[in-house]
Amino acid sequence: MKITHQKFNRGLMALAVASAALLAMSCADGVKLSAMQEQIHAQADEIHDRAYRCAPRELALASSHEEFGRMELSYGNGRRGEDHITFADEKIQEADQKSLSTRCLDPKLQDRDKDGIIDSEDKCPDTPGLKAYQGCPNPDQDADGVCDAWVSELGLVSLFSCKGVDACPTDPGELAYSGCSNPDRDSDRICDQWVKTVGLESQFERTCKGFDLCEDVPGTEEFQGCPNPDSDGDTVCDPWVAEKKLQTKFPNCTGSDKCPYEKGLVEENGCPPPRKYIVVTDTQIELKEQFFFATDKTKVLAKSEPLLDEIATVLKENPSIHISIEGHTDSSGRYKHNVKLSKGRAESVMKELIKRGIAKDRMTFAGFGPDKPIDTNDTPEGRANNRRVELRITQR
Repeated sequence: MKITHQKFNRGLMALAVASAALLAMSCADGVKLSAMQEQIHAQADEIHDRAYRCAPRELALASSHEEFGRMELSYGNGRRGEDHITFADEKIQEADQKSLSTRCLDPKLQDRDKDGIIDSEDKCPDTPGLKAYQGCPNPDQDADGVCDAWVSELGLVSLFSCKGVDACPTDPGELAYSGCSNPDRDSDRICDQWVKTVGLESQFERTCKGFDLCEDVPGTEEFQGCPNPDSDGDTVCDPWVAEKKLQTKFPNCTGSDKCPYEKGLVEENGCPPPRKYIVVTDTQIELKEQFFFATDKTKVLAKSEPLLDEIATVLKENPSIHISIEGHTDSSGRYKHNVKLSKGRAESVMKELIKRGIAKDRMTFAGFGPDKPIDTNDTPEGRANNRRVELRITQR
């Protein structure tokens, strides 16, 4: 098929007209996009400071896409330039809206931790706090006068009334113990159990060591902070061992001693065979009958020898016991004479026990005359009760 010269010319003319129309339309759009790009650039400059404080992400996206859009337009890439500029416009509007509050407009009114206290007045601007503590959290949450650790870490010790660094910030304690409770309540230099539980052994190594099984009673390291579990040495455990459920901790004794202050027999639950004249308690060797002396004399009469023998036997069976022999009188007669008489009688008892093999350094004696009555001096019975010798245990 042949194309005439006339038809070809008409086609070229139509193409030229269409191209001119398209070029005219593209130029108009390009001018519009360029103007929009310049407007976005100007708006970004205008809101830069406040948007940087409160909408930094949106500001960065708007600025970068505005720049990319300008570059694409300069290269004649209208469609790609339009995409960047349209996105940049969206982000600059978001940045504008998010940065309209007063705190964004004035850097002095910024509040990074949003606790209602502006940063210029907030001593802890990155941690929400209270106005009462100048924008910081409570510096002493257990109210024991010892500062929580963060106070020292932030160098704010001078800001608050508390002192030191609290190693136990949630439990009230004492400054002397770094804000913790006394780590050794019974003062036996063996740490209460909580010290190990919370991992503070090194914190208190100068005060105590170890793990105290008997926190409320002074003990020894040998018995893990407890007293001797078999104080009379008869292989029957003192009652507290069972009471504290510590039987497995002390395998060298068994059972529960019904006579923990006197050496006894396992088959008698720690008690000795029944004694006729005395009963041993924690503090005394109690006498079921008194010593016999001649009237107004100090010599012990022979009828008291069975009593002396039984006392000597107990002391030999319990060699750790030390005693104070104390004489007393009623109020009859002269005071000085009564004091001298009571002292002499106590000394006589001690000499009799020495004769029976009891070491002198385990005993002392004293006379109190009528100064410590246990009954009235107004009746014969009362006066008889006041005339007595007592054996007080001073050491076990």
